[in-house]
Amino acid sequence: MSTATPFQPGLSGSASSSPASRPNALSAVDARTQLAGTNMMELLLFKLGAPEVYGINVFKVKEIIRTVDITQAPSQPEFVVGMASIRGQLLPVIDLVSLCGNCLADRSPVMIITEFSNSTQAFLVESVDTIIRVAWSDVHQAPAMLTGSTKLTGVTRLRDGTLVSILDVEQILHAIAGDKPVSLESMYLPVAQQLMLKSIRIFFADDSAFARNQLKQILDSIGVASEFAVNGLDAWTRLDALAAAAEATGTPLADSFPIVITDIEMPEMDGFMLTRKIKADPRFKGIKVLLHSSMSESSNKDKGLALGADGFLPKYKPAEVAESLRSFLPT
Repeated sequence: MSTATPFQPGLSGSASSSPASRPNALSAVDARTQLAGTNMMELLLFKLGAPEVYGINVFKVKEIIRTVDITQAPSQPEFVVGMASIRGQLLPVIDLVSLCGNCLADRSPVMIITEFSNSTQAFLVESVDTIIRVAWSDVHQAPAMLTGSTKLTGVTRLRDGTLVSILDVEQILHAIAGDKPVSLESMYLPVAQQLMLKSIRIFFADDSAFARNQLKQILDSIGVASEFAVNGLDAWTRLDALAAAAEATGTPLADSFPIVITDIEMPEMDGFMLTRKIKADPRFKGIKVLLHSSMSESSNKDKGLALGADGFLPKYKPAEVAESLRSFLPT
């Protein structure tokens, strides 16, 4: 069950752009880094012109400000309402209210400035509310028929029974930008290595269908078979079964599954906890664990490495992922 941190009196619906008035929770980075490996995260709750409550991982939030002047640009994508100059940086402004099928009587008063997937952008929302600390085990996969249409990555429940829908902001961002085909023409593997790769598989876990499809395209392009799970708990259940089967035959699992790639943010169990469990279990000796995330800040890399991860792959950068994988593949 979640616990809440008061956001700050008066910020709901009228967030201030003054750094001194930002909520203390957003600047408490040191406290937040201690969540790694505990299967916990913090969500910023907000509304989008309807009674429903939405959430975004605080790690992706740079600040919350009162909406500033927005300049329109020609031929801008749908739901991108223009650009805004914020602290000397021109940022695209995305209307989350309209994107989620809602509307406001007046202009959205609040901007959430986010940073992920190596990009910074502003999301227009109706109001911000509070920050809650929640266990990933209390975040559940959204129904399959909803994840594609409403861009949800998970759902959790507050103490009062209110459901919080966690938006898949990475998928939203890339849907707006337009899906680009994965091109890996420059990825060359020697014939001998290609033959060796036919005997192995890579296991990966991600709750985003978009991210799973892209990662499978990358692995297919370099000739590696794969299996996947839709969240951390699903991954651990499948990996545990694979390890038990390998143990029964006396064959190290690393011989057939030398690499596990995991997202960090996932319902039921996050990638940090999954990494920790794999590295603590002798049955997975020799298996490389690679974190695959849009949260590419050095702090996340450091946390993953401290928990035993062997590397970090940036999300939505197919060429970089393929090139990085080269160093981890059997030779």
